[in-house]
Amino acid sequence: MLLPVVALAPAIGLVWLLSWRNRTDWPGGGLLAGLMCLGGASAGLALVLNHAVEKYSALWSEAPAFHLRVLFWVLGIGLNEEFSKLLVLLALAYPRQKFSTPYQGLLTACAAALGFAAVENLVYLERYGTPTLLVRSLLTVPAHAGFTVPLGVCLAYARRADELLPKYLWLVGGLAAAVTLHGAYNLWLSFDQEWLNRIAYVQVVLMLALGGLLVRFELPRHGGAWKPRGQEG
Repeated sequence: MLLPVVALAPAIGLVWLLSWRNRTDWPGGGLLAGLMCLGGASAGLALVLNHAVEKYSALWSEAPAFHLRVLFWVLGIGLNEEFSKLLVLLALAYPRQKFSTPYQGLLTACAAALGFAAVENLVYLERYGTPTLLVRSLLTVPAHAGFTVPLGVCLAYARRADELLPKYLWLVGGLAAAVTLHGAYNLWLSFDQEWLNRIAYVQVVLMLALGGLLVRFELPRHGGAWKPRGQEG
């Protein structure tokens, strides 16, 4: 009973920390809980898509050609998982939440991503045991939140856009950035060289630092530049 709690606790704790950090951007506990639950359910969809890629294409983690391995980590894993999260955001957050800051988009996206990571943790606990769970709790769970930073910000921009084309462009751009970050992270960890693996750790720190910087800014109005909150003009 204790280990499943340990598997879920890091994701729940990070959502609480992110929402507590800036209460003015609080979208409501019900929305965040719903995003986490649907985000967890989306892990099942991603698992099916990942299995389909491995079974019906030449892309897999041990493919003999390097470019096939890269495509597997970026498209076979990164695209499947980030697209699954995006579906949750479009279903639950996009129609209900009006965004005035990048942080609001970031918070809703991270809630979905951390629900995804929590369920993924349970799967890895069942397959690989406690040591893998502990490593994932420290590294992979916050990494999933970091992947969604650009997706969450672009979701906020898309929600505020007046025309249909900019909405699509923001969403596609945010998804592309999240997929690239996710694929790069997986790729660094796939190498045998330890110094390349450590780049993944640096990437996680940089992604979370970017999220921290976005707390200070409001979304631009009428095409203006981002401004620190309280300095409108």
